Amino acid sequence: MARARRFRFRSLLNAVAAFGVLALTASALVVGPQPQAAEAVPATIPLTVYNSSDRNDQVWVYVLGTPGEDRLGWSDASGTFHQWPTVGGTPVDAPDAAIAGPARGQSMTIQLPKLSGRIYFSYGQKLSFKIVNNGRLVQPAVQNPSDPNRNKLFSWTEFTLNDDGLWINSTQVDFLSAPYQTGLRRSDGTVISTGMLKPNGYANVRSALDATPGWNNLEQFAPDGSLLRILAPSHAIETGQMDPNALASYIDRVWSKYTNETLTVAPYSYEPGKVFYGRVQNGIMRFTNAAGAYVTEFRKPSSDSVFGCYRDLEAPNNDIGAIARTLCAGFHRTTLHSTTTQPGTNTSNFYQEPVTDHYSKFIHQQMANGKAYGFAFDDVLAQESLVHDGNPTAAYMQLDPFQGAASPIPGSVGDGGGGDGGNGGGGDALPQGTGTVRAANGMCVDVPWADSFDGNPLQIVSCSGNAAQTWTRSGSTLSALGRCVDVSGGNTTDGTAVQLWTCNGTGAQSWTYRSASQELVNPQSGKCLTTVGGTPQHDGQRLEIRTCSGAQSQRWTF
Repeated sequence: MARARRFRFRSLLNAVAAFGVLALTASALVVGPQPQAAEAVPATIPLTVYNSSDRNDQVWVYVLGTPGEDRLGWSDASGTFHQWPTVGGTPVDAPDAAIAGPARGQSMTIQLPKLSGRIYFSYGQKLSFKIVNNGRLVQPAVQNPSDPNRNKLFSWTEFTLNDDGLWINSTQVDFLSAPYQTGLRRSDGTVISTGMLKPNGYANVRSALDATPGWNNLEQFAPDGSLLRILAPSHAIETGQMDPNALASYIDRVWSKYTNETLTVAPYSYEPGKVFYGRVQNGIMRFTNAAGAYVTEFRKPSSDSVFGCYRDLEAPNNDIGAIARTLCAGFHRTTLHSTTTQPGTNTSNFYQEPVTDHYSKFIHQQMANGKAYGFAFDDVLAQESLVHDGNPTAAYMQLDPFQGAASPIPGSVGDGGGGDGGNGGGGDALPQGTGTVRAANGMCVDVPWADSFDGNPLQIVSCSGNAAQTWTRSGSTLSALGRCVDVSGGNTTDGTAVQLWTCNGTGAQSWTYRSASQELVNPQSGKCLTTVGGTPQHDGQRLEIRTCSGAQSQRWTF
């Protein structure tokens, strides 16, 4: 993707808190130059809201955003955009933008216009919005005890719809609250979605945090004692519910390490040769480029700067921002001390330190496809809960139950790799046909020695077109020499070998394909077919499954 891509989506709504400016921490909704859609995206697309929750409250929906050119406002149910009125420096009540949502077990469809913004939803009570300074929006800021929305149950999704398509994501950057999914329908009729929690996922995140010292006081409750939300650590620091130095010991270790070693940052997956080198000198981490020229520097960040990916780690849309976002992701996932090249390609070492971002860790663990926006730059290595299509025909939001198991958005097949979101780790149907399966370097998936014994581990080698490299894609299986591509033992852990085995119809032999990211996914594990050792390079590299990351080692074509 071109370097002009936007590294961080900061809503153009320019949020202003009632008692000062609120620096809106939004998810990293990636919006950059994309291939032109085959057909023009219409002025509006239908947005269907499903109420699959276990609550009987009245639901309210708000579509807020900007079509560009500093025009800020809201959309009504017909998709008509209304600009906020011009006001002075004293906040005043915004026009009522609420749309009455569907009752429990029902759905409704409204029109979504070309905007970049948020779709809020609330249970039981309307949200309170104010405007100030020529239409700037005062958005909910629940870390402020005086905010009128502090005791209301609500959440939101973020989106951009423009001539290049639709990007829409779920987010937990500010807090985890009312469960929901979001998705879209492609022009071919397939529905892709993201954001679904595992059964009882909301409660499981809370329980895991409550069992972790220092992370057991992140909840906000309503006056009646009911749980409203679990605060992200940056907001919990603001409210005094969390130690402001929660990550300090790890940050100190990282700074000490790179006083004597060099940190290599390669932030552009589409330009892997562009790298930057960091060393700590006199307490400041200075970065140079490959030619040795100075690029930027960072002082040792506070825990709050790490949690918010701002202040000491502010990330403009340039090379400096690319370095900052990579550092921020490494601190959250606590990989900076163990791995001197960032961000790398291995996701199995995320959150392994005792001092880590347990909030983001537990949210990812409880997502059905493992994808979430636990912090603002969770899109580093494609861990974000985002779906995108260049020619969408519909958008979706589904309000899910707080307890028990959620169901996928109706018609959803999931997608989830390489920034395209997902549902249960699946993908599109496997393209049917017969021929080679090629790795990113052009080599072919091969049965060693053309020997079809059960358990023969698969590999990549130079293509020769023989029977050992001729794969039939039928239903959800890939087969050659009369046997199927199989995940050894039906295991679901990273590093499990992929082999040839007698076809048996089990989940170990089921595969889907994410065309956008070229990933082959085993839905049973939610993990991707991967070349052992990383980027495919040489004859004889074996195959395994690993957490999907969009890396070169997980890209396959037919």
